[in-house]
Amino acid sequence: MTTQPRAWVFTLMILFSVALGAFLGTAFQKPVITLAQGNTRTVSTALVSKAEALSAAEAMESAFVRVAEEASPAVVTIYARRNVQRPSLRFELPDDFPFSMPRPRRLPEDTVPIPTRGVGSGFIVRSDGYILTNDHVVAGAERVEVELSDGRRFTGQVMRDYRSDIALVKINATGLPTLPLGDSDKVRVGQWAIALGSPFNKQNTMTVGVVSALGRRESIGGGMQGRYYPNLIQTDASINPGNSGGPLLNIRGEVIGVNTAIESPTGSFAGIGFAVPSNTARFVMEQLIAHGKVRRGFFGVVPNDVTPEDAQRLKVRQGALITSVTEGSPAAQAGIQVEDVIVEYNGKPVRGELDFRDMVARTAPGTVVPVKIVRNGREMTVRVKVEEAPDPEQQTRQRQQPQESGRKLGISIENLTPELVERYRLPRGTRGVVITEVVPGSAADDAGLSPGDVIVQVDGQRVDNVDEVHRIVSGRKAGDAVIFIVRSNTDQGIATRRVRVEVP
Repeated sequence: MTTQPRAWVFTLMILFSVALGAFLGTAFQKPVITLAQGNTRTVSTALVSKAEALSAAEAMESAFVRVAEEASPAVVTIYARRNVQRPSLRFELPDDFPFSMPRPRRLPEDTVPIPTRGVGSGFIVRSDGYILTNDHVVAGAERVEVELSDGRRFTGQVMRDYRSDIALVKINATGLPTLPLGDSDKVRVGQWAIALGSPFNKQNTMTVGVVSALGRRESIGGGMQGRYYPNLIQTDASINPGNSGGPLLNIRGEVIGVNTAIESPTGSFAGIGFAVPSNTARFVMEQLIAHGKVRRGFFGVVPNDVTPEDAQRLKVRQGALITSVTEGSPAAQAGIQVEDVIVEYNGKPVRGELDFRDMVARTAPGTVVPVKIVRNGREMTVRVKVEEAPDPEQQTRQRQQPQESGRKLGISIENLTPELVERYRLPRGTRGVVITEVVPGSAADDAGLSPGDVIVQVDGQRVDNVDEVHRIVSGRKAGDAVIFIVRSNTDQGIATRRVRVEVP
């Protein structure tokens, strides 16, 4: 009788130990959690072995090594030699100077050309010596030299396109390694992004990241040197000065973009870089090779994407919402109005702003195109004769020759165009005269005027174009005060303010 309770207790202890061991063995495994159908979930306790994890990592490593080995021979370094005008030092001997040595005296009005050398990147797209890079890498250069990955150097002939910031350099060589251009329309956020180039003149540098965003719109640079980019790929692959013009690749080694710019408070990489999409670069390259310049279509509107609120209000699903129409433009002549939504262009559906921009840009000037629009919920088709887009560099050269009234106050002004409305992020339908540059230390600068300010009145008179501003200001003499009413884009929105500028 005394042995039976002991056996029962012993058996119970064994069963408890087995159950506890099973529980602890399960609890301390690392679970992999997956969502199940409905409101329940299942937990898988399958573990990846060390060998399997290492094999997967090595496969990924091999993919990057392959890209580096195959792509690097086609990546080049570009040296752009420029002469920059700098103040000179003239040696003069004042009459009362007691020694026979002259002493230097700086005369700001005298300048001398100082040779400088800029460094950028590029990549070979044709084996007979065609190289893609950024326009800002070679702009203004008296001589462009290309250094290949094998150390050979060539003098390059340059074909440029300011608007896209893409340039083509031709060198006298054949049998060169090339990089294939991928389809940037198929790029998706989260895909691998690999940058190659010569940051800080460190040739054949490779960095890796992901595609962070698509369709970025950026205004880069200020004054007359500013550029507007309507469609950029954003990446966190490290890009630094010298990377400009180099390729942004996918994991297959195809070019998906041309590395162009960074956003940084210091001038070095801070996690945000931008690249011009490869499809834009391909279009520009083909045009430059065929015509020596890029011939784009011009419509004369500012398009925006259709927001959900716009879609409900205007009774459309998708398209390009017209927010501004330039007087006398092809769109205006065809009767297109602000608040029209373009839903079809030349028989192809328009999904949004970027779709529409690309379609117009790729239309040969002089072509008559059927355009389907939705106006107040009703569909209609108009025919638009597309013109050739104006040359932005020619417009820049015109701005560099300001009239006397502009020099008086230290400003450059222009009639508002769709491009300028976009650059300064102005509201729909904004009209007037926009300030594009303010000279530091000038009367306008002291008064608080800034690039992007829109002049709507001068001395109580409404102004709609540059000539009217010049007519009023040219009659003012030194010591007179000119009163501007301007509209400014502030952090709190558009503000109208009065600015008093004294003529120096």
